Amino acid sequence: MRRPRLPAWLAVPAWLAAVALAAVPTWELRRVENGPFVIQGCVGRPGGDEWPLSTLRDDLSRVVETAESWAVPALAVLLGLLAYVRDTDRAIVGRRVAGLLVVIAVVEPLTPMYVEPEGCLQTVPILSAEWFRRVLDSWGPNQRCLLLAAALVFAASRTAAREEPAVGGTAWRRPVAALIDYLVVVAALRLVVEPAWSLVDPSVWFTWFDQGLLGRLGDVLEGSVRPEELLDLLILLLYVWVQHAVWGRTLGKRLLRVRVVDVRTGGRLGAGRAALRTLAFPFLAFVPDIGLVLLLAGGLAAFLDADARLLHDRLLRAAVVRHPSLTTGGPHAPDLA
Repeated sequence: MRRPRLPAWLAVPAWLAAVALAAVPTWELRRVENGPFVIQGCVGRPGGDEWPLSTLRDDLSRVVETAESWAVPALAVLLGLLAYVRDTDRAIVGRRVAGLLVVIAVVEPLTPMYVEPEGCLQTVPILSAEWFRRVLDSWGPNQRCLLLAAALVFAASRTAAREEPAVGGTAWRRPVAALIDYLVVVAALRLVVEPAWSLVDPSVWFTWFDQGLLGRLGDVLEGSVRPEELLDLLILLLYVWVQHAVWGRTLGKRLLRVRVVDVRTGGRLGAGRAALRTLAFPFLAFVPDIGLVLLLAGGLAAFLDADARLLHDRLLRAAVVRHPSLTTGGPHAPDLA
């Protein structure tokens, strides 16, 4: 049974409407930043230790705020419109753009630190009943506009005369695998590294888990990172590099059944190229002021890539593929959607 499509003459207007809707979070953020604000004095500290969720929340809040500040949702829709006009994998790009808009809409209300009204700087515990109530109450114009934009993008991308073949890909498996690896590393640092370091220096007080990886990277740039926190970042890089060099996949990739391969041979990258690939993330993140913006720009550029490969993967002749590969183009060809 054929799925319903938009009439072809409505496709471009639908894309343009989606651009305007996707820009609403940026407009709202600019309006709030330029509006009046009130400084309140308060004595106290945020609520209880909720790692790894508090750590993840901090990093997600940085990503979402940067994405909205730089109009990433609207730019993603513009890239989708470009793909539609060029007739370049329009259905695939449309699904990616629509999925990104949905993810931003859902994640945005999860990232604030909700504060108890009667407790000064006492945050609402994550996953508590009050926290869920606050999250639901936070759904507003941003979420409605992003979800409507996602629906328009998905419908507009399906006006092609031919039906693109549906293939199982890795476009969404990779970020899920990265999330799993993130949680594994944070748990290992808290349960293993912190107690071990405390035996060496009992005076150490770890605050890393209240800030997140991106916060630590920012401290490295400012020269204010402490030795024990620099060790945390080194362990993260070793976790990624060693597994990619030896097995071609981390624990998260194993669970999501994807792996990193050499596009020429289908084998592992080797220690050298795996190290360069591992360093690509901190290298871009270390660029002063715009590091996270460059990372988001690289992700957007991959939207127009038929294989959704990032620039550093193309430079290193690497690809993330299903394991085992299910493509028809060859036993080691990238299987991406």
